[in-house]
Amino acid sequence: MKEKNKRKSILLGLAIFLIIIGIFANTNDNKELQSENVNKVENDAVDKVETSTEEKLPTCDGTKITENCEADGIVYSIYKYYPAEEEKYHYETVTTYEKKITGYCTLCNDGTYSPTCATGRGACSHHGGVAQWNAPVYSNVAKKEEKKVIDSPATPERWEKVEKTD
Repeated sequence: MKEKNKRKSILLGLAIFLIIIGIFANTNDNKELQSENVNKVENDAVDKVETSTEEKLPTCDGTKITENCEADGIVYSIYKYYPAEEEKYHYETVTTYEKKITGYCTLCNDGTYSPTCATGRGACSHHGGVAQWNAPVYSNVAKKEEKKVIDSPATPERWEKVEKTD
């Protein structure tokens, strides 16, 4: 904008200078001719200023200049760069239970185990007798695992480009 005003000022000063010279050097015969020449010089100067100062679009860089810009001779309404992003995740502890043998004991006929795991005479006498000697005793055992939970997946770098249509 400053350059445009500077050019106009220089051309206007040149035109005024030519007018002043024309006034002092002018005779009655060529006054009209000089006036026409000065007007033509002024109009040409203004036309040159207007045509040479067409708005030049900024060059798109994708980060700071992202709208209404030009890259490789193409005018874009949107020209944005998105860098690659790494996967974001965290770990959670997951507890599951497994049925495992935790020991052996005497199993009575009513489905209960002998409290002392007795192996001799009289074991399970009040429970209908012995169903199985050294029967496995199962218990639920906690099993802890670390599980990876993805919060946001990785994305590759990309460009968003929308050409401007007029």
